[in-house]
Order: sequence, then structure tokens, then C-alpha cells
Amino acid sequence: MTARPHLQPHRRARLRQLSIAALLSISIHAHAVSANVDIAAQSLDQAILALGKQSGENIAFPSDLASKLKAPAIKGNYSVEQALDILLKGSGLTTQKTPAGYSVVKDVEHKTETLPEVQVKGKAIQDKPTEYAGGQVARGGKVGLLGDKEMMDTPFSATQYTSKLIADQQAQNLGDVLVNDPSIRNTYSRGSGRDEFNIRGFTVFNYDAMFNGLYGVSPRDSSSMIGIERVEVLRGPNALLNGIAPGGSVGGAINLVPKRAGDQPLNRMTLSFIDDSQLAAHADVARRYGGDQQFGVRINAIKSSGDTPVDGSKERLDAIAIGLDFQGERFRWEGDLNYQNRLTYARSGLLFVASGVQIGSAPDASRNYFPSWTYWDSNQISGATRAEFDLTTNWTVYGALGGSEYDFSSLQTSWQLLSQQGDMRTRPSRTKQYVNTLSGEVGVRGKFVTGALDHAPVLSVSSYFMETGSLPGSSVLSFSNLYAMQDFGKPGIALVGNIPKVSETRLRSIALADTMAMLDNKVQLTLGLRHQEVIVNSFDAAGNRRLDQHYDESKLTPTVAVLVRPTEQLSFYANYIEALNQGPIASSTAANAGQVFAPTVSKQREAGVKYDFGRFATTVSMFEIERPSAITDPNTLRLEVNGKQRNRGVEFLMQGEVVDNVRVLGGLALTDGELVKTAAGSNDGNTAPAVPRQQFNLAAEWDTPMLPGFTLTARMLHTGEQYLDAANTQKIPSWNRYDIGARYAFTSGKVPVTIRGTIENLFDKNYWLSAAREGLSVGAPRTVLLSVSADF
Repeated sequence: MTARPHLQPHRRARLRQLSIAALLSISIHAHAVSANVDIAAQSLDQAILALGKQSGENIAFPSDLASKLKAPAIKGNYSVEQALDILLKGSGLTTQKTPAGYSVVKDVEHKTETLPEVQVKGKAIQDKPTEYAGGQVARGGKVGLLGDKEMMDTPFSATQYTSKLIADQQAQNLGDVLVNDPSIRNTYSRGSGRDEFNIRGFTVFNYDAMFNGLYGVSPRDSSSMIGIERVEVLRGPNALLNGIAPGGSVGGAINLVPKRAGDQPLNRMTLSFIDDSQLAAHADVARRYGGDQQFGVRINAIKSSGDTPVDGSKERLDAIAIGLDFQGERFRWEGDLNYQNRLTYARSGLLFVASGVQIGSAPDASRNYFPSWTYWDSNQISGATRAEFDLTTNWTVYGALGGSEYDFSSLQTSWQLLSQQGDMRTRPSRTKQYVNTLSGEVGVRGKFVTGALDHAPVLSVSSYFMETGSLPGSSVLSFSNLYAMQDFGKPGIALVGNIPKVSETRLRSIALADTMAMLDNKVQLTLGLRHQEVIVNSFDAAGNRRLDQHYDESKLTPTVAVLVRPTEQLSFYANYIEALNQGPIASSTAANAGQVFAPTVSKQREAGVKYDFGRFATTVSMFEIERPSAITDPNTLRLEVNGKQRNRGVEFLMQGEVVDNVRVLGGLALTDGELVKTAAGSNDGNTAPAVPRQQFNLAAEWDTPMLPGFTLTARMLHTGEQYLDAANTQKIPSWNRYDIGARYAFTSGKVPVTIRGTIENLFDKNYWLSAAREGLSVGAPRTVLLSVSADF
């Protein structure tokens, strides 16, 4: 980095480093030159640092003053003087040319003796942490009940992926974003029309992803990224922070942060192409209105259609996302309305394997063993609103409400592998289903001081309701071969009548937490409790409630987290936190038939250290997660919650800029998943299914000096071998995937333009992607992605 602030004495070592870098720079010119600038709205000191990096110029500035000011977003071709004029407008600062570059100083013609404070008429409901160096991840994000926290003050392992990463990697769906995380693996490949994840060795369903902090609003199958500003990942159980996940996910939490209108008007059009012939047009428009620009509107819309890289597979997507917000002095409000229709033909699914069958090599990834007449047609409309009001300077009340209506119609084949030679069978099925959800939260958060302790308490009451209806039908068995597909005709499966309601789920909870800090926030302790109630009713075909399937239980779940931050750059943290799942009901064949078990508790113990080098940050964590499971005692025939899967792991995460113009993102996850206390001890000590021992990611970007605005990208993924079954008799081998890409940002006239290109699975490797949920999935074949974006 060549930009440098006027630093305090204790930071002179950093100043010397920056000075040496500036002297070695070959980018300082005697005349003004234009550079392609892309700087987000943020604090003025961070904006000037970003300008110095992007322009290659040495810019000195008073950090103590600049850190208190805000700078607007700026994008396009500008000289350094022009860019600084925009960033410094209204700040009381001005620019001077120096032999070493530029210096930002107080404007002597400014009427005030001292630099005035920025007068902000209103503020956003979420003043999101700024982007970290390189712009691919943020400096922090929402930590559920605890609200937004900076990464160095977060006593958990978390990463927030930005809209810049989403755009630069041409991410279409949530899985395309989370592929960057070494702790996460996708269950399904790109183009499958569905998302599902494995975090720290445990399944996390797409419908357990939150939208702006609420369950039941995000798309159930696959989340389009058109209206998403950031994707926030919190690793590990999180019952206190977010409550029980509706689908019972244990391994982590995912929160989708919607886009909001920025300070500057936006008119962006993106045209894209994906193998084999998918074409898409995406419009992104934003405006702010009102005398103080309090009202914001942002609209994203996409239409795409075409063949995927897999033979016979086609996908069509129509989606729109509307985001509104009001930024007042004491009152803030935001609302979202989303619609998504996705129609996929011959979409991939899990391949189940018969017991005792050895798994052969993965089939040709470009060939499809799902018939072309299979389809999945889903519609979802969802909405959410959130508001908060400042009672006083230190106390705020807030509330949120959201929900969705989802329905789909499908004709599917679920295959079972019968031999290592690839023989398979299926029973085609047709289904119509609906899922309606409604969720809400109200709470109050505040700040107060007792003696040497600063308190940040929060109280929250939340509720979630889901109603599900399903109308299924099936056909006769059909047979084929994984390596030599045998076509068979489309079956005629009639579904008669309306879709009957099959279940209702209600999740209610109340949570209380307090973060206590002392020694200027160098020591922080978070204590919290959540009381969670789970009510589930099942219904028969006539709509009558089944008393034998009624569930009404509750559980109290605690959390303790501690963070010690001896310096601004170093944090140590540790936590104990739980996840909750609906407990089982003993079946009619069990000796304790009908017994209802309380929600089961998964427990995490984690410790870690975070270090921020300024432009490059790392996190190292160690964790243990124990998830209970129900087993039937072979001697007593009683169902008991005595089984257990225990995952222990070490994670190393890295992000940021290692040197000027070079960004890295990735890390290493080493996980030991072990089965303990299994039925009759038959699988005690075995490796847990679908838990690779090693997962490694490394993505890199290089802004080339020979052509300003031109960036080369590359990414490598490694996943260790995985067992399919608990007996450890069936497994799939490890795999590596290599991606490359490039992008070029320039200005045509006055229009900023970015062209992007990516090749995923460069060497067109055939491999088994995942063994999650007792089924196999195939990795996507080599895929080419191209796009062009222009801001008019």
C-alpha cells in the first residue's frame, strides 16, 4: 500500500514501512494520470487508503481527522486530483501536490478553526461494517441477537462475503458464494437448481438460511443473488443468537443481507452467458429521495434461460427483488419484496447406494442420468419489514416481520445404485407441495455502565410458523445404468384433488443476553439464555390432527463467550454455545411407543485467535461439536437419545491483500468426525459420513501492472475422501478443482464497464462431489461464465 496517514508515535514503524513502499513505487508521475477507481462509501481514511492503492500514488493525510469523516462512493476513470476532490468535498480538507506525491491538509480558506463534525440527518437501520482490504469480505457483520459486530470483537468464527465478490465471481446462487469457504462444501453442484451445504461436517439446508435476520423468508430451493448485498456465515451451533433453525441445521448459520440504495444513483445492466447456452439480463436500479435523502429504493430484476453444461438439463429463472428504506434521526425502517420462479428440467439429485455395494468411478459429468422429461417448477413470493426506534441515546426498540408463500410441482426420479458396474433403479414420482411461513421478532437493546463494566444488553421475543401441504404420487420401477443410460418413457402419474395440509410447526422463544466489557473493551464477556418452545402437529389425508404425532416441548439453552483483545490487531476468543433440534417420537414398534423427547441439544466448545495485519487477516480456531442422535437399544427395544456424532476440528482462515494488488481468500479445515455411542456399539469409533478430514481453499486475484483495470483470478479447491455409510464400507475419493478467470474494468465515454470471464473445473475432471445425507452427487463439468456490466 502506498497511501499513508499522519500517524501517532506508537505507529511510526508502520509509517516507515509505508514510506519505503512509496519510495520503491514506480507509479509516481510528475503529471496527473487517470486510474480506474472503484471505492465504496466508507470512512474517509479508508477511502484515501483505497485510492492510494488503486492509483499507485503516495497520499499522506491526517488519520485522526479523516477517520471521523465519511466519504462517498466513487467509480470510474479519474486523476488522483479529481478523485480526491470528490472524496474531500465538504470535509474542510484540501489537497497539495508534493515531491513525494500528495498531501491532504486542512483548507486554510475554510471558515472554521477546527474540522467540523459530519452532520448526518439520518442513519441506516444497519450501518454495516465496511469492506476489508480487497473488498471481498467485510470487517464484520450481524451476529444474530448481538447485532452487528466488528470481526475483531466477535467471539465466534464468522465471515461476510460482499457484493463485490458476488459480482466478480459471477455468483448466480448462494452455493456459488459459499464455495469460497474452506469450512463449507456444497451438496449439489452449480446448475442443479438447489442449494444445500455441509458446514463443519453437518448439513445446513438452504431453507434454514435467514433473510435479514428472519427465518422463513429466503428461497427454499436455491437463493438468487440479484438482490443480496452480503452473505454472512457464522460457523457452528447458534441457538442463542438465532433460535432453533426450522430444518434443524446444526453446523452454522447463513444470513442474506439485502441490497439498499446508496448515496449515489445507480443504473446498472449486466448481460451474462453460462455454458451451454444460458443467457441472462440483470438490471439493478437505485435512487434516494427526500430533502435529506431519507427514502431509498433499490430494484433488481433478472431473466435467464437456456441449457446448462449437463446434457438435457435446462433452467429458466425470473426473479425480482425490491428493497425500500427510510433513514431517520431516531426512526429507521426497511422493507423487502421478492419474487422468484425457477423451472429446471433434468436437474441433478442425490444418487443413493444399496447396502454393501462398492462405489465405482464418477460418471461423465456432462452426461445426465436424469431423464430430460423430469422437472421442478417452483414459485415463491416473500416479504419482510424491519424497524427500530431510539427511545434515548442508549436504548433502542426494534421489530421485524416476514414470511413467504412457496409452491412447487415436480416429476422426479430418485435413483438407487445397485452395483459397482452402475446398474440402477428408480421409481418416478410426481409431487405438488406448498409451504407457507410467517416469522417475527421484537426486542430492545441498550447500553449502560456499572462501575468498571460497560453493558450491552438485549432482550428478544421471536416466533415462527410454517404450514406444509403435499400431494404425492409414484409410478412403477424403472431401470438404467449410470455409465450407459437407457432411456425410458415419461410415466403418466395423475394427482387428483387439492393439496392437503400435512403439518404445522410453531417455534417460539425468548432470549436475553448481555455483553460486558472492561479495560476499554479489551476484555469482553457475553452471557445469554434462550428459552425455546417447539410445537409440531401432523395431519392425515382428511385434515384431522394425528394425536400420535403431536409434539410440544421446550428447552433452555445457555451461551458463554469471552473475548480478550490485548491490542487492536490481536483477539483471543472462546465460546460455549448450543444448537437445538426437535426431539424424536418413539414409533409404534418401540417398547416406549409414543414417548415424546425434549428438543435435542448439540454442544459446541470453541477457542480461537484472530490477527489483523492491516490489509491481511487470519483466524485460527479449534472446535468440538457433539450432536446427539436417537438409537433403539437392541436388548430393550426402547428408543433412546444416546447416540452421538462428535466433530473435532482446526480451521485456518485468511483474507485480504498480501501485497499491493494481490488478494487472497481461503484457508484450511481439518475435521475429525467420529461416531460414538452407536447402536450396540457396532460403529463406535468410525468416521462420520460426509465429513472430509481435509478441506482446502485458495483463491487469488492479481491486478496486472501492464494494463490498468485488468485482473487475473484463480482458485483451487481440495476435499478429502468421504464415507457414505456409518459402517465405513462405502466411500468416495478426494478431489481437486481448479478455476481461472479474468476481468477488465474501464470507462467507455463516461460509462464504467466491467467485463468478466471465468472457467470453473478447468481440466473438466469427473468426480463425486459429496456423500451428504447418505447420497452421492456429481461435480459440475467444465463451465464457462462470461458477463459484461455497465453503469449508465
